[in-house]
Amino acid sequence: MDGAEQLRNLSETARSRAAGLGHRAGAVTRPVARLVLSPPLLDPRYQPRTWLSALVRRGEERRDELAQDISDVLDVVVPAVAAAVLRRIDLTDLVKRYVDLDSVVAEVDIDAVVNRLDLNEIVRERVDLDVLVAAVDLDAAAARLDVDAVARRLDLDAVVERLDLDAVIDRLDLVGIAENVIAEVDLPEIIRESTGSVASEAVRGVRMQSISGDEAVGRAIDRLRLRRGRTASGVPQQPDPGATTRS
Repeated sequence: MDGAEQLRNLSETARSRAAGLGHRAGAVTRPVARLVLSPPLLDPRYQPRTWLSALVRRGEERRDELAQDISDVLDVVVPAVAAAVLRRIDLTDLVKRYVDLDSVVAEVDIDAVVNRLDLNEIVRERVDLDVLVAAVDLDAAAARLDVDAVARRLDLDAVVERLDLDAVIDRLDLVGIAENVIAEVDLPEIIRESTGSVASEAVRGVRMQSISGDEAVGRAIDRLRLRRGRTASGVPQQPDPGATTRS
């Protein structure tokens, strides 16, 4: 057993003996203390216990008053001292050196913060939309836009129903449009082509009627010849194949 172990054992023994002595002394002195503080033959108003209780109450009251006075003084002194200290300290440097900003940010509820912000008001007051629009490459944006997909999502019927066609027509220069169309059309050429087409159709109709008339005359002559041949010989004769052609 080393010296440290012996010292520890001695201290434990001394502590246990002191506790035992204190317990025995308390058992002996407690009745004496009660008798001294509250003598049975003395009026309670004059007993030492009554005086001590009054002193304790006054001490507690005075302690509360002192605590309030100290609090009032601190309310005045602490802000002034803190302001003087903060003026002499680089808080930004202190935060960078001693505060783990990543941990702080990780514990922040970003969604709750955003929900409490009025983004529309912030954009109206802080954002220069003209500068933003000027910096946008509209050609690149349009090149990446799927116009077919956008058109498929459009309700064209609803768009047309909301369209004021009368107002659109009122804004159109119909006379100017008609003049431009007429200026681009070659009317003389159209008239010549139409006249030639009508004349060709008329000539074609006359020719077809002439051919039909020739065929009718040929058929009539063939019938007459056939009838004449029957009268002369009593035997039908075959018509001359070249008769129609010669006529």
